[in-house]
Amino acid sequence: MKRLLVILLLLFSQGALAVKPKFFKYWFWWPIDTYDNYQSDTPPVMQLDRNIYATLVSEYIDGKVEGILAKKWVISTDGRTWTFYLRTDLKFDDGTPITPAIVLLNFKRILWLTRKSGLVLNSLLPEVSSWKNMNSKSNVIFLKNDSQLVFKFSRRPIGLFSQLGQPIYSVVSPKCFSRNGRWRTPYCAIASGQYSVIGRGKNFIDLKSRGIFKTVKNSPKFVRIEWPVRSGDSVVKAIGDGRADLTVEHSFGLSKKTLVTLRKESVRTIYEPPVRMHFVDLNAKRFPFNNKTLRQKFRDLFLYKLSHDRDFLSSGIKVNDSFIPRGGVGYEYFPIPHIKVKEKSRVIGTAEVLLYPLSADPKIQHAIDNCVIETLRELGIEPKIRRYTDRFVPFNKMRRGKFDVMVRGTGILVNNPYGDLRMMFMSKIGANIPDPSGQIPDLIRKAEVEQNGRKRAGLVKKINQIMFNDASIITFAHSSLVYLYRGKVNFRHYNLFEDPIEFRAIGWQK
Repeated sequence: MKRLLVILLLLFSQGALAVKPKFFKYWFWWPIDTYDNYQSDTPPVMQLDRNIYATLVSEYIDGKVEGILAKKWVISTDGRTWTFYLRTDLKFDDGTPITPAIVLLNFKRILWLTRKSGLVLNSLLPEVSSWKNMNSKSNVIFLKNDSQLVFKFSRRPIGLFSQLGQPIYSVVSPKCFSRNGRWRTPYCAIASGQYSVIGRGKNFIDLKSRGIFKTVKNSPKFVRIEWPVRSGDSVVKAIGDGRADLTVEHSFGLSKKTLVTLRKESVRTIYEPPVRMHFVDLNAKRFPFNNKTLRQKFRDLFLYKLSHDRDFLSSGIKVNDSFIPRGGVGYEYFPIPHIKVKEKSRVIGTAEVLLYPLSADPKIQHAIDNCVIETLRELGIEPKIRRYTDRFVPFNKMRRGKFDVMVRGTGILVNNPYGDLRMMFMSKIGANIPDPSGQIPDLIRKAEVEQNGRKRAGLVKKINQIMFNDASIITFAHSSLVYLYRGKVNFRHYNLFEDPIEFRAIGWQK
């Protein structure tokens, strides 16, 4: 008996009988190819960085502002000077202290890298544009009394907590970036946030909670972020097959039939507010869509076709061509035209069409793709179709202007659209929304400083009208993110106005 006990003790000490951790399995649409927070405006990178890096503040639990790296803050009476008192007891997961100097360096790194990107924080700190490098001495962002981070803004900011809570402004280890701020290696992951990276495979990344920040009850200790790699696989299939505990999909990409099937498989749903826009992007900088009249003809015919397509309408979402989401400041519905083309026009050229999975429902995806292709052909444009399994290659081509037609989307906060509009139209790292009119940046700047709410809403409405008339971006649907989940997943404390998932804000029991 004693010999058996000795053998068992040896096995336990060597890990032979160690219990494998129970992972909370979260499926996301696309692979994660870097951990660089400078790239965290892209959804996959944002999803990881949200959890492995810490920000000054967060609004994810109960929608309340919570100090993370900051323990408190003081705002001057004119609203322009913000002082954050930093915690000095935190460490990266390699044991290195997270000092106030490192927090300051991280902000200066991102401000430097984005100095020409038109982000909200840069617009509030115009001095940055004159810096020689990211270590330049600053009068607008600096440390006071060694542990207080001070921002001196040029005007009173709107929605600053939401901006500072974005993963691009999270704190990463200086070991991961060079003296000029560039990321050293794609998978450098020295965590400052709630979770550490403990493993990576072809289609997954494993995380373990460090237990250092506030969590909701029963938040997951171990998380596996997975993504589809097989042809025909999707996040919706993963949740339906029981391979996932949680995933997300756009509401327009889920037909009523699919939802019925999922619910029969014990999958439950929670809907985010409808703040997503989905649109066709026509490249107005090169032939054939440098012709505004042609873009408008495409807009009218495409919207007419899609609004009569039963497969697209199977989700229950109607075609809506307003760039600003319904319920948002500046929303305006533009009636769908009654138009039909009886015969194809003479061929006037070709167009490179970039397509990738936008919907997990094959019928809905096919409906969108088919309406794009049919519209092009009826206007005398022969499509050269390029299909991709994920969004990375087509998005990189889009940013370089190497396309003619692309279907894509973005989101906007309905309660504070101004920062998002700046990110979309004035930033090189945002959604890169085109503005052939050249009028929109000035309208955004006016809206940011306008004190009268009615006039401010009118400026956004004008942006909406310009977008419709220019017809470079042709919005066809607004949707919500739908959280699809199984088992004992608790969303009661999760702020549905924020995304992507911050796992410490989700309750989960094995």
